[in-house]
Amino acid sequence: MNRAILVVFIFLSGLETTKASDNVDSILARLPRLKGQELVMAYNTLAWELKYADNVLAWKFARQADSLLKNHPFKEGLMLHYRNLGVLNIMQARYDSSMYYIDEALKLAREIKIPYQLGKILNLQSVVLCELARFRNAIEVQREALRIFEEIHDTTEILGSLNNLAIIYGRMNIDSSELSIHLKVYEMEKRRGNDYGISRSANNIGMALNGLENTIESRKFFQIGIEKAISSNNPQYLVSAYYGMGEADRIDKKYKTAIEWFNRAAKIAEKNNFNDFLSLNLNSVARMYRLLKENDSAFIYFSKAVNVVQAKGGNLASVIGPDIDRGWLFLEAGKPDSALVIVNRYLPFSDSIDFGSDYARLLDLMANVDYHRGRYKEAYAFLRLSQIVSDSISARKLKAETEEIQAKYELTSMEEINRNLQEDIETQSRINRIQNTVVVVVSLLVIASLILLFLLRRKSQVLHTANNQLAIQKQQIEAKAIELDNLNHTKDVFFSVVAHDLKSPLQGILGGITILNEDFDTLKEDEIRKMHNLLNDSASQLAWLLDNLLQWARSQMKMHVVVPSEFALKPLVEEEVSAMRMQAAGKKISIEIVIPESFVITADQEMIRFIIRNLTSNALKFTKPGGTVRIEAIYENQAGVIRVIDNGIGMNEEQLENLFRIKTSGTSVGTLNEKGTGLGLVLCKDFIEQNHGRVEVNSMVGRGTIFSVYLSSR
Repeated sequence: MNRAILVVFIFLSGLETTKASDNVDSILARLPRLKGQELVMAYNTLAWELKYADNVLAWKFARQADSLLKNHPFKEGLMLHYRNLGVLNIMQARYDSSMYYIDEALKLAREIKIPYQLGKILNLQSVVLCELARFRNAIEVQREALRIFEEIHDTTEILGSLNNLAIIYGRMNIDSSELSIHLKVYEMEKRRGNDYGISRSANNIGMALNGLENTIESRKFFQIGIEKAISSNNPQYLVSAYYGMGEADRIDKKYKTAIEWFNRAAKIAEKNNFNDFLSLNLNSVARMYRLLKENDSAFIYFSKAVNVVQAKGGNLASVIGPDIDRGWLFLEAGKPDSALVIVNRYLPFSDSIDFGSDYARLLDLMANVDYHRGRYKEAYAFLRLSQIVSDSISARKLKAETEEIQAKYELTSMEEINRNLQEDIETQSRINRIQNTVVVVVSLLVIASLILLFLLRRKSQVLHTANNQLAIQKQQIEAKAIELDNLNHTKDVFFSVVAHDLKSPLQGILGGITILNEDFDTLKEDEIRKMHNLLNDSASQLAWLLDNLLQWARSQMKMHVVVPSEFALKPLVEEEVSAMRMQAAGKKISIEIVIPESFVITADQEMIRFIIRNLTSNALKFTKPGGTVRIEAIYENQAGVIRVIDNGIGMNEEQLENLFRIKTSGTSVGTLNEKGTGLGLVLCKDFIEQNHGRVEVNSMVGRGTIFSVYLSSR
């Protein structure tokens, strides 16, 4: 994980100049005298230059550029603005939003024909594709950027693009290609006598060698990186080299020496406000103390790592790891209440922030906290939810691994087309292993579902026994009976949905694998490609289903905490709708937003995001190509009313009557056969009522549907 963080940092910042601070100071001094397009360009430059040094201020300048562009739009300013929104969303791990803005920036860059900016924006697109594990597309995009920089003879950007390409290969675990490119760039930088570039390339080679656990050779290159970083006065690459040395010692289990290297890196990072590197190295020091079983020191450094990000306004996803480690240390020290404070800090944000695998760790910590506090029932609930989260993460990993496998296979096919028969046999063996992997993963998902069924049944038996023992106390009997009834209902719905909706993608995956196993030698290339797309679509559907089931389970266990605040609705709606415009464009559906700038409501902002996102997605699903979806907001009888209106296929009376009920089968399909579980609207109604609101639905078959949400307003 740490290497991945470091790679992303180098990937994004490897081509930045060392004089960004001087450039910012110069622009800030001239800012009061600028107007119109010059002011827009200044705001764009400040947002770009400050994205690492002061992310909050960078967002502020980006919003100021956006305000000016609404009244004075021009293509170059808009292109750079979209580019900035793309990279700022990357830094917050919001890859869907970043992809939308980068695509818009690319359209403008191709239209106005600025080759340098086109290459830079392609670099950003490659970053997002790599983070989404779409490695094949990332390689294609990075190669296009490389061709552009070769055409304009920009040697610095050529070498930077080659470095980025090597990093993609490293993420794909194609170590030979990664090392080959880094070594090629290293030799070119040596011929140029560029100490700055030599330091960067030497560090990249060292990181790749660390990944191969060849620490003897990696240390040689990190030593070169240190020497050249000092001679070129580049603290960023000096921090990187010190970190690499610490990782080499960690691999060799020389934990005390590793601590010394990480502390050196941390001191330089703190001096130069490299907050990402500072937090990373402090966390690495804490991990070493943990391995040395010096828990007091580990706790101090985990706390420092967390405080760095919190003090600089960083996002929660970047600090949850070390904070969870602190929670376990509290628990081991017999302080479950202190561990509970940490858990409560992050659980309310689990719907709005992707914590990745750390979310399952957070749920495990909460289960152990409840166990230590004697809350066994709650502990069991969190353990069960942790299992569901782990299953969902496994499904997403399966999709990423499938993309990685495809990219590796296609890359191998291009580069090894002239190899002998033995290499062809090895390729066939690799395909067989891929098929076996898919079968194993799907089997594990089925086994996990069966285990969950067993646990739920055992829990029902425990509740029945508890009810018999508490027969004397009438109120407790009634409470347990209600609890048991709700739990049984949740269980029935959950497994009915699993049985119905897992069947289709599982059959698609198993059927595709059977065809590949039995008829691979006779299949044509286009048939194999279609079969691969079928497997990919089925795996994606499976991952989406597990995510929906997780959200439903969390709702049933009352884990959503309402945090009301007063906010303007229009920016929130525009942000959520922006991610759906590509989906709408695919069906040629126009989305209209008619909301006054002054329209303000009081509610839980993240729940409102969920409601807008689901109602709009539902409208797109049931609107025919060429139709319209309209989102409007008005004041009505001292209440704020949000309406999502479509001119789609509409609903009959029976469909309206059962709209907000969980159904085990028979969910409607969209105008292009889009599928869903039917849980989204139920959660929307639940969230609306938790915010003291209500929802009304009016619909006519063939005319369309109107969802009206009534909430408190100002």
